[in-house]
Amino acid sequence: MRLFIALPLPETARTTLEALQSRFPTGRTVPFDNLHLTLAFLGDQTEEQAEAIHEGLQTLRSPAQRLTLSGGTVFGGRHGQAIALEADGGADLTTLHTRVLSRLRGVGIAPERRRFRPHVTLSRMGARENAGPVLAVLASATVGPFVCDAVSLYASTLHPDGAIHEELSRYPLAVLI
Repeated sequence: MRLFIALPLPETARTTLEALQSRFPTGRTVPFDNLHLTLAFLGDQTEEQAEAIHEGLQTLRSPAQRLTLSGGTVFGGRHGQAIALEADGGADLTTLHTRVLSRLRGVGIAPERRRFRPHVTLSRMGARENAGPVLAVLASATVGPFVCDAVSLYASTLHPDGAIHEELSRYPLAVLI
């Protein structure tokens, strides 16, 4: 199964993002229930590996994450584009990412080696489509601050209309005071 670890966004943040998406003139928007901030993409894993990942994440300790989303950006290229808002969570978010990777390595899982660029993908477009009009909508957008109080392990199933994400397990983060 295809797995990833992410911060699920609170409903209030997703509602605000959905309102922004409704203003996009082109592209295929990410469904409301799929809006998240990926911490680690794991690709295809066996049931045994998924269980090991679950066990490793049960020991994860971190404060809840206070995030602000702003700054439209484009990822990808010749295989398609992802249009996103960048996430600012400061040092706490970077520390959480490092702790997640540590738990994965501790159970023998090697996540993709990519520089951590926290973001929330809002739309997908073809490689040759012009992302400019969507980025114009995002130019002055700011969402947050809001608090994410859990990390989740997701399965992702690819379909012609886009991926369907299923939350397999949720790991609470310490509540901010």
